Amino acid sequence: MTDTLQIDTLQVAQWRSDVRFDYDRELARGGENLWGWLMRNITRYFHDTMNTILGHESTQWILIAVDVLFVGFVCWLLWKYKPGLFGRSGKMKALDYEVAEDTIYGIDFEAELRKAVTAGSYREAVRLVYLQTLAALSDAHRLEWQPQKTPTQYVREVGRPDFAQLSRHFVRVRYGNFEATQGLLEEMLRLQRSVEEGGGHE
Repeated sequence: MTDTLQIDTLQVAQWRSDVRFDYDRELARGGENLWGWLMRNITRYFHDTMNTILGHESTQWILIAVDVLFVGFVCWLLWKYKPGLFGRSGKMKALDYEVAEDTIYGIDFEAELRKAVTAGSYREAVRLVYLQTLAALSDAHRLEWQPQKTPTQYVREVGRPDFAQLSRHFVRVRYGNFEATQGLLEEMLRLQRSVEEGGGHE
């Protein structure tokens, strides 16, 4: 008697690619890496929601596209919330004075300070108060002003807590882009008077 049974190879191939008939997946999962796990779950998702069977290559391309979108999204978040990483200022308030090399010579501090306050440019006013304080301390021989010195070096040289606080305010506004307000300016003027009247180290 002739055997009339024939294997439907197309049907067998569909069964093999159908995750519902992948009975070995629970046993093989122990050694599965992240990429394999993602591919398996994407294949299952498309099958369950769209009744679509994806081949191995199609799943890989979907994973690559998802990876690219994810990396792009992360870069966009960094660009939006950490603009300094990309060399742009983003939403940070623009400096309301021209950033130039700080000097204590050739400046009419009182006139420039009045001009900055009248214009509401408290950032420039904070800068001027700090430089004016350096000039006064230099004239009193309480520090040696040099253009390459940092505020930290001046703090160590002067050795006063009020001057250290004055310097912190200046650094935060000048280099940290913190907002300068009228209240901060008044605090810096108070600290300036304390430093200038205080004499030597405390």
